[in-house]
Amino acid sequence: MNRWQLLILILTMSIGSAFAEEGDDEAEEEEAVQKVCVNKRSINSFDAIDDEHVFIKAGVNDYYLFTMQRRCFGMRNAMGIGIKDTMSRVCSDGFGEIVYRDMGRIESCRIDTIESVPSKEDAEGLVKDRKEMKADD
Repeated sequence: MNRWQLLILILTMSIGSAFAEEGDDEAEEEEAVQKVCVNKRSINSFDAIDDEHVFIKAGVNDYYLFTMQRRCFGMRNAMGIGIKDTMSRVCSDGFGEIVYRDMGRIESCRIDTIESVPSKEDAEGLVKDRKEMKADD
């Protein structure tokens, strides 16, 4: 094996290991994002924090913050809120929607994320902190 072949072999191996490390980082990030599911029958109450976030109480002590993919105009003052999904549960990586009645019309918004939270106050705090972070950007 001459010098050039050896050099090419070393470069190829170092590039391959760099891509392998990058793939490992992506896998770790995906594992860090936890899939959260909520059984639709266990939901006791809905409370729209604003036009992009809904606080959900399910079961006895299970609380969730649903974040929509976009702002849902009128959701904050909706007369009624529900969940639409093809399954008996709605998951953070699914196709669930929040359905709400706004001034007589029925609107829907796609759910982007679902997070388990300790309380309504914590959910409101998360929303407030995220809005402040967006304002700083």
